[in-house]
Formats: sequence, C-alpha cells, structure tokens
Amino acid sequence: MTLLTCHNRVALAITGLLALVTARMGQTEELLPERIDRIIEAACRDAGTKLAGPADDAEFLRRVHLDLVGVVPTSAEARAFPDDPASDKRAVLIDRLLARPEFAFQMAGVFDVMLIERRIATIPSYDIKAPGWRDWLVESFRQNKPWDQLVREMLSSDGTNEQNGPAAKFYLVRDVEPHLVARDIGRLMLGTDLQCAQCHDDPRIKAFQQADYFGLYAFVSRLQHFHDGDNKRNYVSEKARGDVSFSSAFTGTEGETNPRLPDGQMIVDPPLVKDKEYKVKPQKGKMGVPLYSRRARLAEVLPRRETTGFSRNIANRIWAVMFGRGIVHPLDMHHADNPPSHPALLRLLAQRLEETNYDIRGLIGDLAMTRAYQRSSRLPDPAQGSPAPADFAVAALRPLSPEQLGWSVQQVTGRLASRLERTERRMKQAAPKDDARPNGAPETGASARLPDDSSPIDLAWQVRRKVYGDLRSELETLFTQFSRLPGQPDDGFQPTVDQALFLLNSERMVKFMKESVLLDRLSHLENPTELADEIFLAVLSRHPTEDERTDVSEVVEGTSERKQRRDIVRQIVWGQLLSAEFRLNH
Repeated sequence: MTLLTCHNRVALAITGLLALVTARMGQTEELLPERIDRIIEAACRDAGTKLAGPADDAEFLRRVHLDLVGVVPTSAEARAFPDDPASDKRAVLIDRLLARPEFAFQMAGVFDVMLIERRIATIPSYDIKAPGWRDWLVESFRQNKPWDQLVREMLSSDGTNEQNGPAAKFYLVRDVEPHLVARDIGRLMLGTDLQCAQCHDDPRIKAFQQADYFGLYAFVSRLQHFHDGDNKRNYVSEKARGDVSFSSAFTGTEGETNPRLPDGQMIVDPPLVKDKEYKVKPQKGKMGVPLYSRRARLAEVLPRRETTGFSRNIANRIWAVMFGRGIVHPLDMHHADNPPSHPALLRLLAQRLEETNYDIRGLIGDLAMTRAYQRSSRLPDPAQGSPAPADFAVAALRPLSPEQLGWSVQQVTGRLASRLERTERRMKQAAPKDDARPNGAPETGASARLPDDSSPIDLAWQVRRKVYGDLRSELETLFTQFSRLPGQPDDGFQPTVDQALFLLNSERMVKFMKESVLLDRLSHLENPTELADEIFLAVLSRHPTEDERTDVSEVVEGTSERKQRRDIVRQIVWGQLLSAEFRLNH
C-alpha cells in the first residue's frame, strides 16, 4: 500500500466520522414531555381509549397554580392569561411558577404530608417542633435539593446537627419506634409496605418476605428516643449492640439477620472492642454515640440508584402529585402482582431522575408540559362513560388538599395578598439605612431579618416565610378539619357534615369573610356584568356563562344600599367557596 493510499483512506475515514457527528448534532433529542405523551397515547390507542381534548386556558391556569404554588390564581391572572396571544404562554407560565418562592412552600407542604402523614408524637413535646421541620423542607426545596440528598439527611439526622437537626422529625414523630420506622422507610422510600411480613411471609404477596422486613428493621432496631431535659431538646440515640432474630407465626421457622435492604446483600458490622463501642459513652442525662452506627450506614446505602425501588418509588410519587394517582397504585404496593399501568413510563421517569441527580423541580416542570397533564377533565364521549383512571386519558378530578383549600380561601378573600403587601412594606421600612445605626452596632428586631444588600428575591422569600408562618396558625383548624386521620394518606374526596358546617358557619370562615379585601372591592362595582365577571374570576378562575351573569344580575338588582349589597355579594362568594367546582382540582 502506497503512502498516498494510506493518506486517502485516513482522509475518507475522518470525512465519514465528521459527517456522522454532524448528522447526530443536527438531530434534536426527543424531549421528555414528548416521550411521556408518546407512551400514554400509544397505550390508549392500543386499548381503543379515546383521549380528552386539551384543557382550556382557564382550566389549565387554575390546575397548574394549585399544583405548583398551592393556591388558585388571582382574578388579574385569570383575566390576563386567556387573552395572552403568545403560543408559548403555558411553558412561560410553568417556568415562572417554578421560580416563585411559593413553589418551595407548596412542595414543602406536599412532602410534609407525604413523609410525616400528619402524625403526632405520643408525647408532642418529645418531637421536633413543626415550624422547624417545615422551614428545613422549605429551604431544601428552595435549594432544589436532590431527593437522594434529602433522604440521606433525614435518615442520618439524630437531631444534634443545627443545619439538619429538624430532619430527625422523621424518627421522632414516630416515637423512634423501630417497627414503625422500618415499615415507613419501606413504604415511603422504597414503595413496599412490608407490614404483613413482620410476623410471617406475606401470604398475599410472594415478594414480601419476613427476612426482608427484618433486614430493614435491623438498620433501626438499636434506635431509641433521648430527651435532654435540661435543654428541652429531643434526639435520636443509638445503642452500639443489639442482634435481630425472628420467627414465623405460621411455620415457626426462626432466623437471624444483620441489616439488609430488600434484594440486597447482608451488611456485616465491623468488630467492636468491649468497652470501646462508643465515641461518647451513654451516661445519665447524656446521650451516647456509638463508634459504628447502623442508622448512618442506612443513610449511606439506601438513597442510591442501585437500591431496588428507590428511584422508581419517588418517580411514581411525583407522578401521583401531578396526576392524582400513581403509575403503580397504591403507591406503596410495588410488586409483581400489582404491575405499573405503563411500565415503560415508570422506567423512563426513574431513569430521568437518576440522570438529573434526582432533580424534583425539573421533573415536575416536565410533567406539567405534557399533553397528558394539560388534558381536560371533561369526558371525550360521555355516552361511553369514564375511561379507567390508570389510562390517564382524562384529567382526574382531585380534591384540593387541606392546604390548597386553606391558602386558596386566603387568596380569594384577598387576605393573602394584603398580608404580603403589608409585611413587605414593613420589612422595607425596618431595613437598616446607612446612617440608621452607629458603626458596628448590631442589628436587632425586624431589621435583623433584612440585610443591607438584600435583593428583591431575598426580600420575597423573607416576606413569604413571615406571612405563611403567621397565617398558618389561623388555618390550622381548617387543616385539621379537612385532613384524614394521622398515618393515613390524603387521597380520595370524602366530604363530611362537619366539613360542610365548618365552611358554612365556623368562626374562622366568618373571620376570613369579614376581613375580605375582595368584598370591599366588589361592593363598589355598580355594573352587574362587571360584578359577575370579577366574582367568577376571583373565586373560580373563569368568566361566568351568560346564564350565570343573569343570575348575579337578578340577585343584586335593586340593592342600592352599600351594606345590603355587600351582604348579598358575600353570600354569592361564600356559596362559590362551598361549591364542588371550587373544592376540586379539575
């Protein structure tokens, strides 16, 4: 072969490689929302299931506000969005909502309910105070903390670290009871409820073995509660020794185990020298710290993509947050006899989380961009009945969570916006000026909350932290009234007589309506058409129909006296707050 021939072949090879690279660069990778829709729509097509059409702008606007920031839109937002001619306005709105401080507060509320399940410790004073826990969650979502890191911090926290101490609430609210903790770790972090495997292999689900339950239990069996009476603090302490054995209530078969994740390898404890098992030896009034911690080992090995069920579980739960049910449902029943409705979809979502370092905010944004999420809740063909919920062919009718309901009432009445504006004004006024205090003098009071160089973003966060904290105390009664029992998931729409009475005549609702900025504004509108529009936009996030305009006009007709008109408008607004249209996310 001549030198020229070699050069020609090398040149041809390089040319071909460059052409291949150029062609691949020219190809646009299919975005995740499109891949999701392709899976859902192919399954519906194969099953002969008709898809609902797209949600109209008003329906989408309300839904995405409730899911991403936890409140209905303002009347101004409900009026402006349908009139916006931009073709990308939905994508722009989603990005804007994800960037708002309220997104972190909404996600903190969602994951608070998901992880704590509204539990109350047997001795409430032996628990982490709820505001500290919620602040930790809010800050975690503000930072867009990866899910694996958040889980690692929860499982590793014993309450002593100031930064992550509140994360110990996961243990403390469960009284640091090892069986309850082990069960909930399996349910909430791996998607497997092994409760029935505590006494024997689960007779219903072959995959749920007693050895798996006790392997998980062995990680936390040495844990116990420690109360520091002098400082009134609560911690998760751990013994240095303690073996785990079990026997089947059915067969009498006995076994012993070290810590082991389901489908994982048994983890052998390192050898310990007698009387040297502790970094800090436990004494009366002093918490011991073992040299080797099984709890710390759990925090290392569980939140990883290699752990069976870890990625799949959180992908399924985030999908359920946005769609009202999981791809696997119930959420804690991942096993062969309860397969995913769309296996390829669940694999895709789990893979995306792993590829993006468990970016929860990013996945929620992608889900909101799908055609599946943006479908109407109206049936495509009422004569054929409702498609199966697992088809995701129609947007689900979902009850507002207690938090969404409470904050939306505050939004509708104008109390939330009013409090935000007032608090922001006060914080700006209280901010230290260059000549407001002597050189080197410390900041005190309200001024300490707002640094000299505070940006508008920092101020927005501080304002909302203050307002959401203050208003939450007024909403606790509502949250309790509309919540399920502690330890039960908040799913399904099960209105009760007590709930109806609360909305009709409770002192809290009377107070909210009495202090309503909305009523003050509406009572000054003389034109019945303008009044009807403003009521429906403020409460239901849509324009009224002609019949609804007529109804409002007839009700307010002849009421020239301001107080009487305000009372009639109050009754109209109150009636809409009681309606199924307001109580449901549709």
